[in-house]
Amino acid sequence: MVASDLDMVMELEQASFPSPWSRELYEHELFRNPYSHYRVVVPAVELPEEAALPSLFAQAGYMLFSEEAHILTIAVQPLWRGHGIGAWLLLRVCAEARETGVQAMTLEVRPSNQAALHLYRTLGFHQVGRRRRYYPDKEDALVLALTGIQAPRIWTPLQERLAELDACMAKGIPVT
Repeated sequence: MVASDLDMVMELEQASFPSPWSRELYEHELFRNPYSHYRVVVPAVELPEEAALPSLFAQAGYMLFSEEAHILTIAVQPLWRGHGIGAWLLLRVCAEARETGVQAMTLEVRPSNQAALHLYRTLGFHQVGRRRRYYPDKEDALVLALTGIQAPRIWTPLQERLAELDACMAKGIPVT
Protein backbone atom coordinates (compact mmCIF):
# COMPACT_ATOMS: atom_id res chain seq x y z
CA MET A 1 0.00 0.00 0.00
CA VAL A 2 1.21 3.48 -0.88
CA ALA A 3 -0.18 6.97 -0.35
CA SER A 4 -1.94 6.99 -3.72
CA ASP A 5 -3.99 3.94 -2.62
CA LEU A 6 -5.56 5.73 0.35
CA ASP A 7 -8.65 7.14 -1.40
CA MET A 8 -9.59 3.64 -2.60
CA VAL A 9 -8.71 2.11 0.78
CA MET A 10 -10.98 4.61 2.53
CA GLU A 11 -13.85 3.69 0.20
CA LEU A 12 -13.27 0.01 0.98
CA GLU A 13 -13.17 0.78 4.72
CA GLN A 14 -16.57 2.50 4.49
CA ALA A 15 -18.04 -0.44 2.57
CA SER A 16 -16.59 -3.06 4.90
CA PHE A 17 -16.68 -1.97 8.52
CA PRO A 18 -19.29 -0.52 10.90
CA SER A 19 -16.50 1.53 12.51
CA PRO A 20 -14.02 2.26 9.71
CA TRP A 21 -10.51 3.49 10.36
CA SER A 22 -9.75 7.12 9.61
CA ARG A 23 -7.43 8.31 6.87
CA GLU A 24 -5.20 9.78 9.58
CA LEU A 25 -4.83 6.37 11.19
CA TYR A 26 -3.82 4.81 7.87
CA GLU A 27 -1.35 7.63 7.24
CA HIS A 28 0.16 7.07 10.67
CA GLU A 29 0.42 3.33 10.10
CA LEU A 30 1.94 3.73 6.63
CA PHE A 31 4.40 6.52 7.29
CA ARG A 32 5.20 6.52 11.00
CA ASN A 33 4.95 2.95 12.23
CA PRO A 34 7.96 0.90 11.09
CA TYR A 35 6.40 -2.32 12.43
CA SER A 36 3.25 -2.09 10.29
CA HIS A 37 2.97 -3.62 6.84
CA TYR A 38 0.06 -3.05 4.45
CA ARG A 39 -0.86 -4.66 1.14
CA VAL A 40 -3.51 -3.96 -1.48
CA VAL A 41 -4.86 -6.14 -4.26
CA VAL A 42 -5.33 -4.21 -7.50
CA PRO A 43 -6.01 -5.23 -11.12
CA ALA A 44 -2.89 -6.27 -13.02
CA VAL A 45 -3.63 -3.90 -15.88
CA GLU A 46 -4.83 -0.31 -16.00
CA LEU A 47 -8.57 -0.28 -16.46
CA PRO A 48 -10.70 2.18 -18.43
CA GLU A 49 -13.08 4.22 -16.28
CA GLU A 50 -16.09 2.29 -17.57
CA ALA A 51 -14.62 -1.07 -16.53
CA ALA A 52 -16.77 -3.18 -14.22
CA LEU A 53 -13.80 -4.18 -12.07
CA PRO A 54 -12.89 -2.16 -8.98
CA SER A 55 -9.62 -0.22 -8.86
CA LEU A 56 -8.86 -1.98 -5.58
CA PHE A 57 -10.09 -5.48 -4.73
CA ALA A 58 -8.81 -5.85 -1.18
CA GLN A 59 -6.43 -4.62 1.48
CA ALA A 60 -4.76 -6.01 4.58
CA GLY A 61 -2.37 -4.84 7.23
CA TYR A 62 -0.42 -6.40 10.05
CA MET A 63 2.05 -5.37 12.74
CA LEU A 64 5.11 -7.32 13.81
CA PHE A 65 5.77 -7.95 17.49
CA SER A 66 8.78 -10.09 18.36
CA GLU A 67 7.47 -13.61 17.64
CA GLU A 68 3.93 -12.58 16.69
CA ALA A 69 2.31 -10.78 13.79
CA HIS A 70 -1.04 -9.18 14.54
CA ILE A 71 -3.42 -8.74 11.63
CA LEU A 72 -4.86 -5.26 12.05
CA THR A 73 -7.24 -5.18 9.11
CA ILE A 74 -8.35 -7.17 6.11
CA ALA A 75 -11.17 -6.30 3.72
CA VAL A 76 -12.42 -7.37 0.30
CA GLN A 77 -14.78 -5.41 -1.93
CA PRO A 78 -18.33 -6.59 -1.10
CA LEU A 79 -19.10 -7.82 -4.63
CA TRP A 80 -15.85 -9.81 -4.74
CA ARG A 81 -16.19 -11.65 -1.42
CA GLY A 82 -16.40 -15.41 -1.64
CA HIS A 83 -14.01 -15.65 -4.61
CA GLY A 84 -10.87 -16.58 -2.66
CA ILE A 85 -9.34 -13.10 -2.65
CA GLY A 86 -9.56 -12.78 1.14
CA ALA A 87 -8.08 -16.23 1.74
CA TRP A 88 -5.29 -15.54 -0.74
CA LEU A 89 -4.46 -12.15 0.78
CA LEU A 90 -4.58 -13.51 4.32
CA LEU A 91 -2.24 -16.38 3.42
CA ARG A 92 0.08 -13.99 1.53
CA VAL A 93 0.28 -11.79 4.64
CA CYS A 94 0.90 -14.85 6.83
CA ALA A 95 3.66 -16.05 4.49
CA GLU A 96 5.30 -12.63 4.48
CA ALA A 97 5.18 -12.39 8.27
CA ARG A 98 6.37 -15.99 8.63
CA GLU A 99 9.52 -15.11 6.69
CA THR A 100 10.48 -12.76 9.55
CA GLY A 101 10.46 -15.70 11.97
CA VAL A 102 7.17 -15.10 13.76
CA GLN A 103 5.64 -18.09 15.51
CA ALA A 104 2.00 -16.95 15.52
CA MET A 105 -0.53 -14.76 13.75
CA THR A 106 -3.29 -13.12 15.79
CA LEU A 107 -6.34 -10.99 15.01
CA GLU A 108 -9.62 -9.73 16.40
CA VAL A 109 -12.95 -10.38 14.72
CA ARG A 110 -16.56 -9.54 15.53
CA PRO A 111 -18.59 -12.60 16.62
CA SER A 112 -21.27 -11.36 14.21
CA ASN A 113 -18.89 -11.59 11.23
CA GLN A 114 -19.64 -15.21 10.43
CA ALA A 115 -18.05 -15.14 6.97
CA ALA A 116 -14.73 -13.93 8.39
CA LEU A 117 -14.89 -16.43 11.25
CA HIS A 118 -15.46 -19.24 8.78
CA LEU A 119 -12.46 -18.15 6.69
CA TYR A 120 -10.16 -17.83 9.70
CA ARG A 121 -11.19 -21.19 11.16
CA THR A 122 -10.82 -22.89 7.77
CA LEU A 123 -7.22 -21.64 7.68
CA GLY A 124 -6.46 -22.93 11.18
CA PHE A 125 -7.09 -19.92 13.41
CA HIS A 126 -8.61 -20.76 16.80
CA GLN A 127 -10.11 -18.63 19.55
CA VAL A 128 -7.70 -17.73 22.34
CA GLY A 129 -9.64 -14.94 24.01
CA ARG A 130 -12.46 -12.43 23.98
CA ARG A 131 -12.26 -8.65 24.38
CA ARG A 132 -15.47 -7.41 25.96
CA ARG A 133 -17.09 -4.32 24.40
CA TYR A 134 -14.04 -3.91 22.13
CA TYR A 135 -15.60 -2.14 19.17
CA PRO A 136 -17.05 1.40 19.24
CA ASP A 137 -20.59 -0.03 19.06
CA LYS A 138 -19.70 -2.17 22.14
CA GLU A 139 -19.68 -5.50 20.32
CA ASP A 140 -17.13 -7.93 21.73
CA ALA A 141 -14.10 -9.07 19.74
CA LEU A 142 -12.98 -12.65 19.51
CA VAL A 143 -9.21 -13.00 19.63
CA LEU A 144 -8.03 -15.68 17.21
CA ALA A 145 -4.56 -17.12 16.71
CA LEU A 146 -2.78 -19.28 14.21
CA THR A 147 0.08 -20.74 16.23
CA GLY A 148 3.14 -22.75 15.29
CA ILE A 149 3.37 -21.39 11.76
CA GLN A 150 7.07 -22.22 11.57
CA ALA A 151 6.24 -25.92 12.06
CA PRO A 152 5.98 -27.84 8.77
CA ARG A 153 2.86 -29.72 9.95
CA ILE A 154 1.09 -26.36 10.36
CA TRP A 155 2.59 -24.42 7.47
CA THR A 156 2.74 -27.06 4.71
CA PRO A 157 -1.06 -27.38 4.23
CA LEU A 158 -1.39 -23.58 4.28
CA GLN A 159 1.45 -23.26 1.78
CA GLU A 160 -0.27 -25.79 -0.48
CA ARG A 161 -3.53 -23.83 -0.27
CA LEU A 162 -1.63 -20.63 -1.01
CA ALA A 163 -0.07 -22.24 -4.10
CA GLU A 164 -3.57 -23.21 -5.32
CA LEU A 165 -4.80 -19.66 -4.79
CA ASP A 166 -1.64 -18.21 -6.37
CA ALA A 167 -2.45 -20.17 -9.54
CA CYS A 168 -5.95 -18.69 -9.61
CA MET A 169 -4.78 -15.17 -8.81
CA ALA A 170 -2.04 -15.35 -11.47
CA LYS A 171 -4.80 -14.75 -13.97
CA GLY A 172 -4.61 -11.03 -13.33
CA ILE A 173 -4.89 -9.76 -9.77
CA PRO A 174 -1.48 -9.11 -8.15
CA VAL A 175 -0.77 -8.00 -4.61
CA THR A 176 1.35 -4.91 -4.01
